[in-house]
Amino acid sequence: MNTRIPSLVSLRAFEAVARLKSFRDASEEICVTHAAVSHQVKALETLIGVKLLERTSRSVEMTPAGEQYYPAIREHIQGIVKATRRVQYPDEPDVILFQSYASFNTMWLQPRLADFLQNNPNTRVRIVSNFEDGDYDIHRFDIGVFNAPPFDDRFDYKPFFKTNIFPVCSPDYMSSLSDEMSLEQLRNFLFLSVPNTWAEPDDWDCWLDAADIDRKNLKFGPIFDNYPLVRDATLNSRAICMAREPFCKTDLERGRLVRPFDISVPEPGQWYLARQKEKGLNPNLDIFFDWMMEQAESDPTMQLF
Repeated sequence: MNTRIPSLVSLRAFEAVARLKSFRDASEEICVTHAAVSHQVKALETLIGVKLLERTSRSVEMTPAGEQYYPAIREHIQGIVKATRRVQYPDEPDVILFQSYASFNTMWLQPRLADFLQNNPNTRVRIVSNFEDGDYDIHRFDIGVFNAPPFDDRFDYKPFFKTNIFPVCSPDYMSSLSDEMSLEQLRNFLFLSVPNTWAEPDDWDCWLDAADIDRKNLKFGPIFDNYPLVRDATLNSRAICMAREPFCKTDLERGRLVRPFDISVPEPGQWYLARQKEKGLNPNLDIFFDWMMEQAESDPTMQLF
């Protein structure tokens, strides 16, 4: 029996929708219209005579046949992406793709990366920043750092670190207060937030509970995508935000931010170091992985597992 091979276009559309669980997100990723993605998936299902996706009002789920079909399609699509990248960038065959949140990359990794590159001049590192939990598309990164990740069997996850959180504000605002800051004066602040990547509890709820303060009497302002944004907003307004100790350590040391209170609490989540199980022939991955661990071990603001 002859088996007709589906077109690459239809397979790519199916792979993107199945991975992202959204026709809209898939259309944005592969730069075609929502209707075109839907048409290609329908054409694939018609060709092979099997329903692969169940469309609901809120999301997209794979059928049992789709679950069986998807891993092989994903592997080959991503293999094509990797092969294309090797052809496009022949001088960077062993580049390390590192992915984490913008806060981790900007506030913790970037200040340390120069030393690594100086000691490893033949190692290329490409940094990818995102603002939500890792998009576990295997061609996006070799090593990643995330908290509360959606575990994926293509990666090994090593519990990495936990840390403390506490409020910070602008030193200019602190100096404008006539008296020493009291917990009661929190009502004068605008509270800024970054959404947690885990569902519950919220950072502010954890700290306010420890300080025995009722949230109802406080004024909460905008929610920002990442810590660098909320940090800048705090510096430029009569506001206060919650900070993770590794990300604000330099700002505190340089006096750009201050801690109005000594109360700190453990952050409600923890961080993981994720790494591809199939790491290929790049020996520099081991070097970079070990360097990440060494840097964390030498950072007193991180509590390693």
